[in-house]
Amino acid sequence: MSAISKIIFAGILGGACLIGTINATDKPADDKPADASEPIEASLVYSDDWAVLSKISTPLPAITQINNNYVTIPNPENQKGFRCVGEPDKARLDTDGDEEFDTDIKSKEQFVAYKIKYPNELKMNYKVRFFTSGKTPSGGPLWSYQRACFMTAKTPLETFILIDDNTNGSYGDYGKDAIAIGSSKQAGPLSAVISVKGKFYKLEVQTLAELTGTQMKDPKFTGMTLRLTPCEEETGKLDLVKNLKPPKGSPQAIIIRRGEDAFFQLNSKGETVLPIGEYYLVSAIFTPRVRARTSEKPIAVIEKDKSVAPKWGAPFKLDINAFCEKGGTEIIVIPPGNLTPPQDVSKNLECPFIKCDFPRILGSLGEEYYAPDEFKDEGGYAFPDESVTSFSVDIRPKGAQANDKPLNKRGNPFTDRWIQTDMSGLVQKSIPYWNTYRCPIERYRGKVIFKVSAKSAVFGELSFEKEIEVTE
Repeated sequence: MSAISKIIFAGILGGACLIGTINATDKPADDKPADASEPIEASLVYSDDWAVLSKISTPLPAITQINNNYVTIPNPENQKGFRCVGEPDKARLDTDGDEEFDTDIKSKEQFVAYKIKYPNELKMNYKVRFFTSGKTPSGGPLWSYQRACFMTAKTPLETFILIDDNTNGSYGDYGKDAIAIGSSKQAGPLSAVISVKGKFYKLEVQTLAELTGTQMKDPKFTGMTLRLTPCEEETGKLDLVKNLKPPKGSPQAIIIRRGEDAFFQLNSKGETVLPIGEYYLVSAIFTPRVRARTSEKPIAVIEKDKSVAPKWGAPFKLDINAFCEKGGTEIIVIPPGNLTPPQDVSKNLECPFIKCDFPRILGSLGEEYYAPDEFKDEGGYAFPDESVTSFSVDIRPKGAQANDKPLNKRGNPFTDRWIQTDMSGLVQKSIPYWNTYRCPIERYRGKVIFKVSAKSAVFGELSFEKEIEVTE
């Protein structure tokens, strides 16, 4: 391991950017003026002042539910982290890393201090916030946790706050951790180029690989420093709102990336000056449930001294990976009786099945609209519009007449329609949940037209159509 291990990250500031808007009245942390041509270094100082951290808004703060897993911060005794489990009346924690529970959380919010250890033998405090974030299907509390500490670096240029937003003990994960600059209460994602007061810098977090005895005894010593190095960047301008036809209102925040290590947060209005290059949409946040992202192609390409305002958003459409596969399980629903709960009965068949993955929503530029993890059911599914509780499905032989009976109309709601099901009378079923769609095709062989449609209060009329070959 080298003497210095580096994690490079950055965020954009200035113009329309939200990462760290600096007012004219803000003063640098040191009266000594910064030399714009020389690197600037400062020690990172640990703090767990929740009164300060709770007032800073971060783009994608990780909130993790406790479900017989681990708090994933560095544990010197176990690479998985520190064990935790949620129970009906409390959360149980192992805080010293020996796999034995030693702390119980019973209040709606409680802070717990851990002692974490890095590969260079550096030991550091790390505070975690545990809290209830809803209820389980059985009615008990749903326990969650998130980071409750941060690092501060005061430089002659500005004061920087680094936030471990994905709660893994690192303060330099690209696009996952956050940085606030100056007195700003709006943090942006970590990245590889930063603009402060109109100048570009590389921003590095350096962690000492070897420690002396004196350093390890200093309670304020973190072994981490922040380094700013001036750099030149050719720029253009980007406006992602001007030609957007949104699903619901203006975006609350827009996060984009260039390459794998440069992440920027944009304002909801106007142009932003950015380094040239291809940019992908990490997340456009319209509501807590409705977000958009791109992965296969860029949302924009910025060229030197040019402005770009891409058209995206509506019209929206469904996108489904649908296919034919031999063999599967047909689920038959038995409605509830006066004294009996609803039931689902499995029936294994060897005939061909039309199967498909859960529907996605795509916009006009190919961007995907999705719901974040906290809205997913036990199967990992969540549609971004909660008003959509079913999809209409129509499977017909290619060339069939309008009055011909569809192949999927079997008197079974799991083949007639793709439904979000309330099976609250069954053990271990969340309320409600999406089941995987599968339809047996027992007799027909040949090409079929597979159609899916839905009416969405957010996205309007949605549809999908695909030709599928049904074979043995």
